[in-house]
This record gives sequence, C-alpha cells and structure tokens, in this order.
Amino acid sequence: MNLNQIDDHQKWDVTVLGGGIAGLTASIYLAQAGKKVLLLDKASKLGGRGISNTIGDAHLNLGAHALYTNCIEILNEVGVTVSGKLPKLSGAFILGDQSNQMKIIEAFNLFLGNHLKWKEKMEFIRFYRHIRKMDLDEINHISLEEYLNRNITSGRVKNLILAFIRVSTFTSNSELISAGVAIGQLRSAKVLYINEGWQSIVNDLINKANQLGVTIQNSTVVSKITGSYPNINLILKNDTKINTSCLLSTINPIDLVKLIDEPISASFLQKCNQMIPVKAACLDLVMKGLPNPKLNFALGVDQPWYFSNHSSVAKLSNTEGEIVVHLMKYLNSVNETDSAKDEEELESLLDLLQPGWRDYVISRRYLPKLTVSNDIKKPFKKDNHLSKSDIGLEGIYIAGDWVGDTELLLNASLTSARNATKLINEKLELQLI
Repeated sequence: MNLNQIDDHQKWDVTVLGGGIAGLTASIYLAQAGKKVLLLDKASKLGGRGISNTIGDAHLNLGAHALYTNCIEILNEVGVTVSGKLPKLSGAFILGDQSNQMKIIEAFNLFLGNHLKWKEKMEFIRFYRHIRKMDLDEINHISLEEYLNRNITSGRVKNLILAFIRVSTFTSNSELISAGVAIGQLRSAKVLYINEGWQSIVNDLINKANQLGVTIQNSTVVSKITGSYPNINLILKNDTKINTSCLLSTINPIDLVKLIDEPISASFLQKCNQMIPVKAACLDLVMKGLPNPKLNFALGVDQPWYFSNHSSVAKLSNTEGEIVVHLMKYLNSVNETDSAKDEEELESLLDLLQPGWRDYVISRRYLPKLTVSNDIKKPFKKDNHLSKSDIGLEGIYIAGDWVGDTELLLNASLTSARNATKLINEKLELQLI
C-alpha cells in the first residue's frame, strides 16, 4: 500500500518502527491479537541484518549467521517453519599469534595430542562440567575476564574457552561482557545453518504479517515523534502525519532518542550513552569448492578468527558444487582496527587454511565493520535492568538485541518483541474496559 493512500484521520492501535526480524515478529503477535498494526521501515528492503543477498544462484547472509535453537519456539509461534541443519562438530583450531608459527590442529587431536598438558585437559573438562549446573545469577555481576582469572589457571585453557565464547556471543571483549551472560550463551550453544539463508525467515515473517493484515511501509523515514499514549504522532519526512495509540520501536535506541520530541527518562538516556556495539569484519565468498574440502570449519584460539563452509550442511545455492564460505574477525569493541589490514588478515587466514583458494572464488564481499549487536551485555545487578517504563513516555515500548539482561543476538530481539507485545496488548485491552 502506498502511504499516501492511508486516510490522514486513520488511528492505528500500534505502529511498529523498524522492519527487521524483531519488528516483523512483533507486528505478527499484535495482529494475531486483533490489533490494527502499521509497520514502518526506512530501508527499501525489509529484514534488517537478517536479509540475505542473492549473488548468481547463491544466498549470502550478512556475515556468518547461525540460528540458535532457543529462537525456534518464538519463530514457530509467529508462523515461521525453520529449515536448516546442525553443523558438524568436526573442525580445527588455529594456534599461535605469529604467522610463521601458526599451527592447525584438528579438534579431535587437540585433546588427544600433547598440545595441552594432562592438567590443562582436566581443567577444561572441569570447566565444562561445572558450567552445566552452575547458577548463572551468581556471576551476572562480574565480567567474564574476572570470572576466568579467578577460576582458570592455564593461559592456554583460558584462550580456548575465550575462543568458544567468541563464536557463541560474537564478543571479543571478555573484560566487558557479563560472565553469566557469556557462559549462559555458551551453555546453550546449539545452532542451525539455515537453508536458502536467513532471507527465508524474513520472507516467512513478511508473508505472515501480510496475511494477518499488517500494513507495511518500507522506504519510509520518520522525522519526529510527539505525544504519548493514547495519542502518539509520527511525522514523516514527507510531512505525512500518523496517529497511533502505542508505538513499538525496534530501531537503534540512539536513533530513537533523536526522533522523540518529548522528555525522556534519565535512565534511558544513560543506557544509550553507555552502549558499546559488537562488530565483526566479514569476508563472504561464493566458491566452486575448496582446495581442501575436508576442512570446513576452523576457529582461532590465540586470534579472534572464524572460518566456516556453511554449504557443508545447508543448501545455499541452486548450482551444483557452488558453496558459500564465511570468514570473520571478531573486532575489539574498544580499540579500532584498520579495515584494510583486517581484510588482508582474513585473506592470509584462508591462505593458511585453504592454499590456492583464490582460484575457486566466483564472487566475494567484504563487510569491514558489520554491527552484529547494538550493545554488549555488561555485568549487572538484579535490580539494575531496563524495564518498559524506562523511556519515560507512556505507550512507547522497545525491543531489540540490546534489550534485556541475559538474552543475546536474535534471542534477545525475539524475546523482547514478544514481551513488548504482551504489554501493549494488555494496555490496549484495558482501554476497552
């Protein structure tokens, strides 16, 4: 529908700001409850970081994406059927931090060989046994770095644990992330590689939203937000005015603050000012196979590196023999790196793992500073959390990967979207009484 066709006097129950997976999911929950929903997104294509680009016959996610299985329940609730497979557990570790001293060791041999001493192997096993049953609430208030320094004596074991934490949280700053959050994510780190890429999830969400009567407007820029429940007004860049009872924002909260022309709570502003985004340098390749087809996954132990052939388990191309490979460097969120050097680093990593790889490349894409998440989940106390009222304006709600204390990545987006829609539905139902 063209926005100009909407009656200026039309009143929406809820307007959802942002057409990523969180926004689409929220719009479906609201429409399922019978609400009149308008979804606005400034991009020309819905899906946010969940989109996949089609290059030839291949589907490329924005960097390496794996779907944590703890997200499937909510996706099923909004009508998405996930198609994908668990990646194989086999792979290799890259050891060393100097190019001329690096070793590639198969995961199996790391624990059977002599790289780790017997005492170190036992310390690693004890760590994993302990985190399965530990009360994470007891360590939410300290950083991962502090927790490991207290409990792990071997530097090699610590680096190995940090490698697993990086791949499960995308966070390279162990001194910033909550120990409870990081270890909780590691404990539930069961993932799927999605057939046809994450765009398949986005497409299902869009189709479901359309079926339920959600009005979707992309390429739509909001310039100002005024008022509060039950009369919130959105002024668009083309001066169109939208009136809504409630607003659910899934966009970056810093961008949201710039739009709101009303007093915002000090706690919400403080939250925005303290946000530290999680970023990664990503080299995404479409290839006609690999020089060493037996090596499909590798993880840096002493360097923040990731390599995976997602086509080893997921269908990502319609052309026989064509594969999608992702390389990634988990970036330090405090210290800036040189983007060109990061790309050279990833190329050198592939030289090490797959000599002669350049002859197999069909197409490539480099994303130097992809924002994986809007904020690192930092240590917190039980009474220090972001509630629905922290923005300070009645009727304005928030959802996204930065919301909540313990959830990460897509799980945080989906969980906060579901929680926000419950609050909105309760609010609107009270209005009818």
